Amino acid sequence: MQCMPTSRSASVALTGRPVSTSVFLKSTHKLHRCSCRSQNAPKIKAESRIEQDQSTQPGKRALLASLAALTILPLQSTPVLAFGGSKTVFVAGATGNTGKRVVQQLSAKGIQVLAGTRDPKKAEGLGWNNSVKLVSADVTSSATELSAAMKGADAVICAIGSSGFNPKGPKTVDYEGTLHLVEAAKKAGVKKFVLMSSLLTNGRDAGQGTNPNFIVLNLFGGVLDQKLKAEKYLRASGLDWTIVRPGGLSNAPPQELGNLFVGKEDTLFAGKESPGRSVSRETVAQVLVESVLQSSASNKVVEIVAGKQVEQTAPDRWFANL
Repeated sequence: MQCMPTSRSASVALTGRPVSTSVFLKSTHKLHRCSCRSQNAPKIKAESRIEQDQSTQPGKRALLASLAALTILPLQSTPVLAFGGSKTVFVAGATGNTGKRVVQQLSAKGIQVLAGTRDPKKAEGLGWNNSVKLVSADVTSSATELSAAMKGADAVICAIGSSGFNPKGPKTVDYEGTLHLVEAAKKAGVKKFVLMSSLLTNGRDAGQGTNPNFIVLNLFGGVLDQKLKAEKYLRASGLDWTIVRPGGLSNAPPQELGNLFVGKEDTLFAGKESPGRSVSRETVAQVLVESVLQSSASNKVVEIVAGKQVEQTAPDRWFANL
């Protein structure tokens, strides 16, 4: 008979709460001494020993019965970042509609999060657990200030974006804000930078300058042009990077929009021939998170939409064929 393994998981399965290894081993020592006897030992002696223990210590009867039915549970492991490290991710724009979903998904995977926001008080009611640390981070600040907020991070996920009709917003936030974050990441020793951009950022060079979607989107402060400048700056930064270009961002749950379609750089233009035109923010957050976890996402641009006719693809295949 092989020795029954002991572990922290075993103690949780037995008692319903964590118990230190030393205490658990002490409580099961005699049982192990019995179960690990040589198969050649007389069976009657083992049985007599258990009967004697049960008669002298009544409480052990319940313990033995529980151990007999014990299922050893695997320890829950924290995902390993594609580049190693201490598994801490800084999220820029953490209280935005997409950023807060990124924080939630990282935290659910057991990854430590530095949630960067202009107003930390705004995030106090979001119900994040202890794996999330709120840090003040205004992307219009200097790279030196932002690098202090990133201290200890191994990766950055940038989910910022200008909003409203301020014509200066795209330049100040989408371009210069990203530039500040990239420089801050380099100062802080960050290894990976994931940028949320948009479809059609390179529309003009990809022959889509007359595409109505490109024209309309770019009316607001030349936002696509500013995002493209930010992409180019990141690609030349020397950091390991991934750029995620989603279609129209939707607050609808993923099942309403269909399965994720992942395309190569400059292949999706939100036209009639596209497998989809929009994508759930929940799905976008998942792709951003997987970009940190998968080495196959290294130095790639991915374009994503969702569609009812799209076949489901496992996350570990999203970046493999790009």
